Amino acid sequence: MVVSRTLIFALSIPAFSQVTVQAVTDAAAFGPRVAPGSIATIFGTNLANTSAQASGYPLPTTLGGTTVTVEGIAAPLFYVSSDTINFQVPSATPTGSATLTVQAPGGTSAAFTFTVLPQAPAIFQSGTNHAVAQNSDGSTNSDSNRAAAGSVLRVYFTGQGPVTNPVPDGTAAPSSPLSNSAANYGATIGLTGATVQFLGLAPSYAGLAQANIIVPNLATGDYPLVINIGGIVSTSAIVSISGSGSFTSPLALAGFAPFTSANTSSTALLNNTVYVCGSNQITMVDVSNPAQPKVAGSFGSAQLNGQGTICAVNPNTSPPILVDVVGAYALNSNMALAVYSLAKNQSPALLTVAATPYPYIVSLSFSGTAGFVSTSYFSFYTSSLSIFGQTGEFAAFDFTNPSAPQFVSVLSPNSITDQELKPYSAAIDATGFAYIASSTGTGSNTGGTGVIDVVSIATPSAMYGIEQVPVSPAAIILSFDVSGNTLLACGNTTENRNPGNPNFGFTGDLTLTVMDISAVETPLILNSIQTNLQVNGTFYTAAFSNGVFAIVNNAPVSDYDGPPTLMIVDARTPSNLILYPVQSQFGFGGMVATSGGYLLAGSDLGLYVYKLQL
Repeated sequence: MVVSRTLIFALSIPAFSQVTVQAVTDAAAFGPRVAPGSIATIFGTNLANTSAQASGYPLPTTLGGTTVTVEGIAAPLFYVSSDTINFQVPSATPTGSATLTVQAPGGTSAAFTFTVLPQAPAIFQSGTNHAVAQNSDGSTNSDSNRAAAGSVLRVYFTGQGPVTNPVPDGTAAPSSPLSNSAANYGATIGLTGATVQFLGLAPSYAGLAQANIIVPNLATGDYPLVINIGGIVSTSAIVSISGSGSFTSPLALAGFAPFTSANTSSTALLNNTVYVCGSNQITMVDVSNPAQPKVAGSFGSAQLNGQGTICAVNPNTSPPILVDVVGAYALNSNMALAVYSLAKNQSPALLTVAATPYPYIVSLSFSGTAGFVSTSYFSFYTSSLSIFGQTGEFAAFDFTNPSAPQFVSVLSPNSITDQELKPYSAAIDATGFAYIASSTGTGSNTGGTGVIDVVSIATPSAMYGIEQVPVSPAAIILSFDVSGNTLLACGNTTENRNPGNPNFGFTGDLTLTVMDISAVETPLILNSIQTNLQVNGTFYTAAFSNGVFAIVNNAPVSDYDGPPTLMIVDARTPSNLILYPVQSQFGFGGMVATSGGYLLAGSDLGLYVYKLQL
């Protein structure tokens, strides 16, 4: 069996011979974290003078004249080339931040810091996001060779962490005794829990793990598989199942444009150009042909300087503009608005970087030439990590002259819109109204009820609250979007953990609420449900034109920095909301659902283009 995954993005090599490490990822899904004993990949330049592959076990620690040293320990090497190294993370590597260097014939790299977790499961993939897996007869699992419900599927991954029968680094694991994971583990296929018979090192390989999973009773179809070890979740990979009935994924991957982006990205669209806004740069992708999206260039690195957050396009100004919210949370400084002219879609021109009076802007939307932002932050005691204040504002800016945006006003707190958290807001374009996602929780009270605030923005200089709609069973509403007269609001059954130990994450379940907004100023709740899906908040919601919505949920709070999951909510029949998981991937954040039925989703690996099949 060959376990591999084709590298899906390229890194340029400079003309000089300096040895440079640019990234360290797992070797299966290219995620930003690894575990001791796992297989990892280094991307860089001049890492070796030639390509060389280990001929067998035990693995060498020098290959093609190149050596990798992790925290002072020489790492076993699988493969080296000028821009890629596959190696085994030494089992003695401490968790947290670790450093490595590459000693190549051309010199030694600077020390590079990367993230090590006790477990970091990552499923090997082939083709289009399909898991490297074997059916019970040993054949390769695929959409033309499915695993029967009730059978055992062997899935190959890395990042298993400590095992009960440790194996020396660089040596092949034995078939007897087997090396089982020392941590608790589980798996889900779709939204269904699957029994795991065995999870540990794969015999005859070094650093490779396998999970023997009993296929649950599901309809015939392709489903995302996620492996969970010690509370840490993998990105998803597709497995093909054969059962009674049939299941069609709500989204089909139509195209993919590879590029390196941030762990969180925001996405905006003008005509046929998508702008994927990361922390360091904005990447342009031409989606004229959705099946073959093409990277058209990048810009903004000088203005973002590693602090880019969210972005939005306003086609109503002259010229059309892209605005990226730039800030420096670590310095607690106010954020700024980087404004770019889109007079030529793929030749953006910087107009200005305008200061704002706010340090925590979390959403940006437009109505006409006015822009609206919400802020959301809480204050806590550093000694006890107890929250004592929760604050949010809703403010308007005038972009009539895009080169000189002007602060206009802030919504005054009243009985309708208090100073609560405001994690998301949006102008309901051309209606003169905006909605704000919020909660009744204030001060140290994180036991509030989720609400949607309705605000008049017809006169941006004199905005006022109209109504506050309670949304139970949510304790807080985190995002929403509108499809025609239908609004879908996503919330959580708990607010931020208080006190925030070990973090301030949301520990509850996803809630889904559908509203009729035929009368925009008086939303009417049609259905509100609590799912059994534990998520650390919902990052973004994007609406198709037919009452179907895409949402991005963060990983469970047990994996605070884990990969978000892209899901579809079918709200066409409000009394019967249907939730479908699609894919988990680092970097999912902002999305654009087009009128043509395509979903444009940025990630840390590039832009995914999906076609809606509902």
